[in-house]
Amino acid sequence: MDEITVETDLFEHREVKTHFINPCCFGEDFAAWLKQQLAPLTSSGFSFSEIIQEDYGWGFWARHSKVPYWVALSYVGDGPQEADAQWVISVDYDPGLNLIKRLFHRPDRQTLKSLRAHIKEAIVLNSAIRIIPAPRYEA
Repeated sequence: MDEITVETDLFEHREVKTHFINPCCFGEDFAAWLKQQLAPLTSSGFSFSEIIQEDYGWGFWARHSKVPYWVALSYVGDGPQEADAQWVISVDYDPGLNLIKRLFHRPDRQTLKSLRAHIKEAIVLNSAIRIIPAPRYEA
């Protein structure tokens, strides 16, 4: 799972808040929920940053043995909508601006796989969240 698209009405996607960078920065409550779902991973060495607003949505750092992974939530839409919202969740190794790490360091694949699996499990276990299958392209 590099990214997963979901649809749900659980999280705010109708009222633009005054602290939003733009009118599509929904997902603050979704990111908080997801971070809470991942909290049990602290017993296996993960730590989690505060939730951060980005121009595409919200995210937070998940670190394991000082290795940084970025968990991002993006709202799919051009502003508030009444229908259930679609969201894209992604998690990737992200060493930031450190060029040496970008070129020569590779994260532990098992750790990244575990983090992604826990995210997917949290989504699957919540019946109010539906996974949208990725489109298939035929050649």
